Amino acid sequence: MQAAMFYGPRDVRLIDMATPSPQAGEVLVKVQRAGICGSDVNRFRYGSHPWPPGFIMGHEFCGEIAALGPDVTGLQLGAQIVVEPTLYCGTCPYCRQGYHNRCVDFVRRGLTGSGTNGAFAEYVCVPAYQPHARPEALSIEVAALVEPMAVSVHGWSLAGVQAPKCAVVVGIGNIGLLAILVAKARGAQQIIAIGKYAPRQELAYAYGATLVLEPDDPHLQARVLERTEGLGADVVLEAAGAPSSLRTAVEVACKGGKIVVLGVFHEEVALDYRTILMHEKQIIGSLIYQRQDFADAITILAESGVQKQRHITAEMPLHDIVSHGFLPLSQSRAAHIKMQVYPSA
Repeated sequence: MQAAMFYGPRDVRLIDMATPSPQAGEVLVKVQRAGICGSDVNRFRYGSHPWPPGFIMGHEFCGEIAALGPDVTGLQLGAQIVVEPTLYCGTCPYCRQGYHNRCVDFVRRGLTGSGTNGAFAEYVCVPAYQPHARPEALSIEVAALVEPMAVSVHGWSLAGVQAPKCAVVVGIGNIGLLAILVAKARGAQQIIAIGKYAPRQELAYAYGATLVLEPDDPHLQARVLERTEGLGADVVLEAAGAPSSLRTAVEVACKGGKIVVLGVFHEEVALDYRTILMHEKQIIGSLIYQRQDFADAITILAESGVQKQRHITAEMPLHDIVSHGFLPLSQSRAAHIKMQVYPSA
């Protein structure tokens, strides 16, 4: 089979290798679609710490079960699936409670495609607990969006707010746009999106945003207060991973508001803790998802009418993943929301 092997920063090569055989507790998946995540791009640019190079990236994917390991039951050959790529020990106190994303061994195990071989290949072996059935209503292109959608679903689950008067999404890249769909599905009466670039702003409106604001608008906080009777938003999902975005999220939340951090930060962030204290604002960290979040993401995407022609801004065969995927995304991500690869013909 062909695979895009990661050998180090800016060194991903298309290679021919033997198709893997599923071992006990595994299934072989024929990859149909795989999304390029921002974390994949960062590894391409900077390296894969803490995992040594010499693996195949790719954790946002769907496919077909091509072979079963010797002891696998409950799954069928030819089944159309979406893969939940979380790897976990299953025995630690967190795993036993169902919090697989909090596994004590998570940093070492990570996700399929992080240190272990992932979906930028024609085939990949995964643990038999990872597949979810792909409903007919979910195209393979949209099915490859389930993993990032589950990130947004989990953030909303942690907020624990149903049908809020106002939800704000800060950052309208892939995760943020999907978070708008989640807010709509969860009954938010008003959804305010904060983000750049006209195509993304237009898609935010199409997905249910009632107002879209520029992040550098000097009157941003006042505009949110104006829409919320002077109170602020009940729920704020931060999906940009920038210090200024988190500060904005804190500013626009109401007293007692929930601020859920989905974005990944690579630097320390200074916040006005006095305001957080005096207004009892709650900042909640959100790490990937749990199994129910993944199942809910499938349901929401199957029912939400994702505009895949506008959301998936580039598609390419596996052999173009460097020239048409990693290299342009390394230069600028502004022009794209989601790029996808089709490894199998």
